[in-house]
Amino acid sequence: MWRVRVMKAADIRRTLFVLLLFCGGLMVYFLFQQPTTLNIPSFNEQQAATLPKTDKKTDVRWTWKCINHRCEKILMSEWSSAKSQSLATCNMLCSEVQLWPLPSGPIKTSSETVTFSFQQVEFESHAKDPALSLLEQSYGIFNENLVTILRQPYSENAAANVNRFRVKVIVNHSEIVRLKLSTDESYNLTVNHQGNDVICAVHANTFFGARHGLETLSQLIWWDDGNLRIISNVYIQDVPKFSYRGVMIDTARNFMSLTSLKRSISAMSANKLNVFHWHISDSQSFPLEIPSVPEIHEYGAYNADSYYSVQDVKELVEYARLRGVRVVIEVDTPAHAGNGWTWGPIKGLGDLAVCVNAQPWYLYCGEPPCGQLNPENPYVYDILEKIYTDILEMTQEDEIFHIGGDEVNLDCWEQHMNRNMSAANYTDLHNLWGEFTLKILSRLQKANGGKKIPYTITWSSNLSRRPYSSKYLDKRDIVVQSWGASEWYENKELLTDGYKLILSHVNAWYLDCGFGKWRERGDAACDPYRPWQTVYSHQPWGYDTSYKTQTLGAEVCLWSEQVDEVSLDTRLWPRAAAFAERIWTDPKLEVDSYGISESVYTRLSTHRERLISRGISVEAMWPQYCTQNPGTCL
Repeated sequence: MWRVRVMKAADIRRTLFVLLLFCGGLMVYFLFQQPTTLNIPSFNEQQAATLPKTDKKTDVRWTWKCINHRCEKILMSEWSSAKSQSLATCNMLCSEVQLWPLPSGPIKTSSETVTFSFQQVEFESHAKDPALSLLEQSYGIFNENLVTILRQPYSENAAANVNRFRVKVIVNHSEIVRLKLSTDESYNLTVNHQGNDVICAVHANTFFGARHGLETLSQLIWWDDGNLRIISNVYIQDVPKFSYRGVMIDTARNFMSLTSLKRSISAMSANKLNVFHWHISDSQSFPLEIPSVPEIHEYGAYNADSYYSVQDVKELVEYARLRGVRVVIEVDTPAHAGNGWTWGPIKGLGDLAVCVNAQPWYLYCGEPPCGQLNPENPYVYDILEKIYTDILEMTQEDEIFHIGGDEVNLDCWEQHMNRNMSAANYTDLHNLWGEFTLKILSRLQKANGGKKIPYTITWSSNLSRRPYSSKYLDKRDIVVQSWGASEWYENKELLTDGYKLILSHVNAWYLDCGFGKWRERGDAACDPYRPWQTVYSHQPWGYDTSYKTQTLGAEVCLWSEQVDEVSLDTRLWPRAAAFAERIWTDPKLEVDSYGISESVYTRLSTHRERLISRGISVEAMWPQYCTQNPGTCL
């Protein structure tokens, strides 16, 4: 006999609660098992109306044909085919694929292309947090880069020969979201035309490799005849040759807005450069808010608006991280320190800096205004510890720290100490400099919670030469940024003594050189101008193999005596892009009878147009004729 059991209200509530938990668990399970899919929002007519217009006359009049691995310009009236071919399409298919920097590993591409529209792009991410969040934002940047190449006439219904354009990104180690020198930045990229779909897959061990893969994918896409176009089948393996690939910008001599610095970091990202070395203070100004020492920017900024707040720094650090770039702030010491340090006597701390704004300047420094920290004032070290603590908190960068350390003028110190009857303690003032360095290294360690910074960078100087280097600079954790010319003896000495190096050779990688004198006394700092060809061809490890084993990487430097944010872009680009390929790919220096091979010129010219579309003001490489007639200007 069957019995019917009537459930009580309490039993019903318990049952429903259990079912709810069960369903919730299933949802969480499937959420973590399934890839994240994002669809691009549709592009409306108002947005389309803002797109740049194409010169239709040029498009109709000319076509380009691949002849002997070179695109040749031909009048349409002489063209036998029914359909013209754009220069962009010809360049992509004719010789080397138009990527910059060129991938270091194998590249395989087909000769066929497919067209698609902006609305057909879909995104799948196979990653977990915290990398997932960064990856989705990085995909947003990829999206923005696609928008920059759209042109008029634009139609959502433009003829595409695929139904879907799928971008799939797989990250193996989602826990790695801070860039280190040991971080794996490699990636594999495939593009396959399968049926009615294009499937683009980026495989990487870390978010940073995946980001690079998305950048390369964006460079494989171009605009042609009312559509986005991509090579139908691609296989790329890529990994950087050096882990430190830097750009140094000096914002102390001329203040530059956060917007201009973000623009520079965006351009760095497009070139797979990964360290923004921020020379933020010098004798001219100290425009950084230090919460524990507010007097620094109050006395050090050019005016009340020309300084970087804590929030500015944090914003820039996060902006950079999404683009695969880390921010390393340099507070130069003990030289190159003046304005920003003049408030000591007012606060009862004595002279924090000496020779500040001294005249005649050429007796006490390399350029006006002069200023150096006072190594005998104990308050200097207390303040530096506070500065270091605040910078470490702002940047969250505790693997690399730059302490400056170049161009100390010993005459300045000697004059100051003679007045204070203490010069007799030193037969060689380099030892005072060395003791200062040991003290600030100790304060940096305290600021970092008692832990040594693994890679503390100092500029090459008299202190990094024998006999002082072994006494004051521990090669186990000190990295020397060698700025002297590549043929200078100091480079060989540092290599022989086993120091790790970052190379910034003045004869190739100083981008401020060659613009003449900005002051009447003395010669121009470093003539002549370094064109992109010089930047690109410089390969010091090519003639000394010890550079390979001891070099962490390299960095181009832009000092700002004659640069502000108005001229920032053109001073950097395309020369910093040329540097980027040297340090990412390090291609063999294959030259033809004219010098650098024609394909390098063509790819860099294409990349220049790409950067311009993204809002970077890139210096012209040559007349436009040379772009439209590849190979004829070499």
